[in-house]
Amino acid sequence: MLLKKNKAEFLNCNLAGFGHTEGYLVLDEMRPGDKLLMVREDENKHDNDAIALFYVPKHKLPEDVQTHFIYSDGKKCLIIEVDVEAYLAAPSKQRKTKKEQVVEALHVGYIPANSNHQLSTMLDMGYAAVYECVITYIDKEAHPNQQVQIRVNVLENK
Repeated sequence: MLLKKNKAEFLNCNLAGFGHTEGYLVLDEMRPGDKLLMVREDENKHDNDAIALFYVPKHKLPEDVQTHFIYSDGKKCLIIEVDVEAYLAAPSKQRKTKKEQVVEALHVGYIPANSNHQLSTMLDMGYAAVYECVITYIDKEAHPNQQVQIRVNVLENK
């Protein structure tokens, strides 16, 4: 499948830990093309580079939000639409957002530990808005750690 010109593939892998999370609750709802929210867990005792993935059903995500930062308290995620270039260029006290929405999210897994170091560094540096995580394939009959494949894209910085 060819990517649109405004996206470039950064990572393609299986969603790790799916069988140890709440993923089974939404497996029947999940579809290829659905976005997963990436939340850094820098205090994760098993992996300092951990990136947790959360699923929010499509009908709960604002349709017109293409890029967003995510802040999470574990179950609720604050989705903030931003103009990425203006947001990153502005001093932190002057950063402006366009829209905010709080949504319920389920923890469904992680970016695999052997693939998360570079991405966690970029998220820690404040570049979360230039990445998206998308479900690419689902096999309900496979082992839980192979049921969901994901792709992390780098979005064009306009």
